Amino acid sequence: MRLDLVVLSKVYLLSFGFFHLNHVISLLGVNETILDAPSYIAVWWWHLILLLVYGAAPITAALTDNEKICLLVTGASVIWMFVGATGVFVMAMNLHYISVLLSPLASAFSLILAVENVASRISAEILSLKWSQF
Repeated sequence: MRLDLVVLSKVYLLSFGFFHLNHVISLLGVNETILDAPSYIAVWWWHLILLLVYGAAPITAALTDNEKICLLVTGASVIWMFVGATGVFVMAMNLHYISVLLSPLASAFSLILAVENVASRISAEILSLKWSQF
C-alpha cells in the first residue's frame, strides 16, 4: 500500500510542477501583451522564483529521493495557500485560484514522500544494526 501512495505522490507532484511551469510561461506571455501590468508581474525575479519553487522543485522532488526538496515543496505550498487566502497577489487569471486549491494536496503528498524517504533509510539502518549483533 505504501508503494501505491508513493507513486500517487510522485505523479501528483509531477503534474503540480508541470501545471506551474505552464502557468509561469503563460505569465511571461502576458507580460509582453499587457501594457498596464502590475509591478510584481513585470519583475523578472518574480518569474524566476515562481519557476524554481513551484515548477522545478516539485518535479525534482518527484524524480529524486531527497526529503529536503520535499520539505521545500511542502513549505512553499503552505505559504502559497496563505498568500492566496489573503489575496496579496491578486491576479486576473483563474489559474491562480486553481493553484491555490491544488496547494494543500501538494503539501500533503510532498510531506508523505519525505516521510517515506526518511522511513526507508531508517528501517534499513535498523535492520543493519540488528544483523550486526549476531
